[in-house]
Amino acid sequence: MDPLSGAASVITVVQVAGQVWSICWKYYSDAKDAKPEIDRLMGYVLALQNLFQQVEGLAKGPGAAKLVASKEIIESTSSELEREFKMLQRMLEPGKRQSILKSFGRRLKWPLQKEDVEKTIQLLERHKTTLITAMNCDQMCEVDYSLYMYKTNTLISLGRLSFILIITERKVVF
Repeated sequence: MDPLSGAASVITVVQVAGQVWSICWKYYSDAKDAKPEIDRLMGYVLALQNLFQQVEGLAKGPGAAKLVASKEIIESTSSELEREFKMLQRMLEPGKRQSILKSFGRRLKWPLQKEDVEKTIQLLERHKTTLITAMNCDQMCEVDYSLYMYKTNTLISLGRLSFILIITERKVVF
């Protein structure tokens, strides 16, 4: 994954998630009887937006080259989430045909059923879990490599110390 293309797809997810969250907020402010579902959906959208902002920082940062296991997963998850968020945005946007005066005069009706919200939340949770798992794999690889280097450096240091002790013992004997 080219770091710039990966960062671009992550930025797109953050932007579209923000738009979906804004639309949900409008419904939350105006809609009756759907506040618990809207609240849950907004929470998941916000959590994913925050997660992708963190991923964006990693993808643009100096450690981007170390993202071995998650490069492709970040890109594919970003594409899938962008698609999901845009579809959700289309479902939530009030009809374009309604005049401003008509929509101003009455409350917005929440267009999703409780089952639709549950299905969407499960999908978002699955994407979040996939992304976090991939990031954890990269972290474990980095820890494993660090431990390997620590052990190697320790063995080299012990070898040098042993060599110095052997030389020191020989000097004392002579």
